[in-house]
Amino acid sequence: MAGNDLAMRFTEDKYATKNEVARELKISSVDTFWANILAYRSNFYHYLTVKTIEKKMLLLCGCPAVNSLVNNVEMKMIRVNREYGMLLPQSKSYRYLNQTFNKKILYILNEAEQLQVGEDFVNSVLRNEVVSALPNNMLLVNYLSALNYIKKAHVNAIDEDFLAALYAKLLGTEELTEFYRSNDDHNPENRVLIDRIYTSAPWNIIDSMMNSLFTFIQTSTLSSSLKAIITYFYINYVKPFNKYSEEVAILMAKAVLAHETFGETVVDLPLEQLLLLSNEEVARIYVEVQKTADVTYFVNYAFKHLNQYCESYLDEIAQSKVQELKADFYQADAKEEEIEVPEQEERVETIDLFEASKEEEPVKEPVFKEEPAPVNEKPVIEEQPKKKTVKVTYVQEELAVAYIPVALDEKQAVLLEQDLLERDPELKKGEAKFYARHCTKGKKYTIAQYKKSLRCAYETARTSMDHLAELLYYRKEKVKNKYVYIPVEKE
Repeated sequence: MAGNDLAMRFTEDKYATKNEVARELKISSVDTFWANILAYRSNFYHYLTVKTIEKKMLLLCGCPAVNSLVNNVEMKMIRVNREYGMLLPQSKSYRYLNQTFNKKILYILNEAEQLQVGEDFVNSVLRNEVVSALPNNMLLVNYLSALNYIKKAHVNAIDEDFLAALYAKLLGTEELTEFYRSNDDHNPENRVLIDRIYTSAPWNIIDSMMNSLFTFIQTSTLSSSLKAIITYFYINYVKPFNKYSEEVAILMAKAVLAHETFGETVVDLPLEQLLLLSNEEVARIYVEVQKTADVTYFVNYAFKHLNQYCESYLDEIAQSKVQELKADFYQADAKEEEIEVPEQEERVETIDLFEASKEEEPVKEPVFKEEPAPVNEKPVIEEQPKKKTVKVTYVQEELAVAYIPVALDEKQAVLLEQDLLERDPELKKGEAKFYARHCTKGKKYTIAQYKKSLRCAYETARTSMDHLAELLYYRKEKVKNKYVYIPVEKE
């Protein structure tokens, strides 16, 4: 009974390592206790398709405490994504947050890579004014370009081609002259023969390890946030590139989040904060994962930080909305004060109806004065200006159609998109985004429209439209030589 209590304590209360168990129990040998702890954890193991360098299959322990932590973070990320996604791009809140998040990302990269650039350079990058700079400093410009690429291509399959295009953006080149590493790093630990701890994968197995990662991303049924964090861990573990492997790991994690559930808005969130975690602590956790093949140690560590990040994002979004309301309130007060006109001042009103009519010149008409006229003389006639008039002619334009097409505004479309995703787990983010804006009864939509709207490949657009038809969002019909998709009425 005591063994079960310890197993739950060192799994649920704290996902402890063997050394931490020995330290807390203050005994040198904890083999018996550790065996009970592993037996308890094995009830919740999920084996992944990615493997360690020694060919051990990575596992994830989905015990109640870890599940609760992951679900809590996932719900907060959904809230962040919804709150941020509902802001209109032209609103002050959106512009402020977008600027704030991008600036934070650049400062994190500046610190992580020790670039030591100043605020003026960061602001120039944000204004897209940097044409050339030191090669290392161009990382900031190229990183924003890579983020924009994820936004445009987040519906594309995440495979080697996607990674190559992303890496090219990060390097600031149109065509890659090299891709994965073709040599091993020279860290002394890689030369140890017994109980070796790898600081990166040997170059000759990078290709197979990365292929297993792509298979994991495409086939795993884990939640999108779990897949993203495991992707981040694994790329940092393999270190497939000669430089910027850590930045690629973050970009790929964002791509997984955007592709799976959250769409392009998640790309703006400064998840790059993970790059600034304690190097010593992260290294210790990586060693533990290599020894045990249990990636839960890293998941547990990373999600605790993600939980704090999401809280700060929600606070920043709320503050931006409050600031916008205050600004609008004071602006409205200022306008009211401007409208007040002193009593002595004349108001001059002008009418300008696209110069459809002009003011007519005053027409003088005769006015007879009732004064006695001299005998045999005609009465004197004085001319008096007539009141000024303005003739207004309204031209009623006529349309060729007798109805106004039904359409949702962007805010309504975003709400519908979120509702669709929450109601139908089979629906992908890009599909929901397209359908929310193309669901008018009686209209006929095409694959080309999907391709243009989501900026994706034709094959991706065709697959997505067929999937929507399978889910009964559209009815697929052939008109002449092409297929069209007609919205099906849904409750």
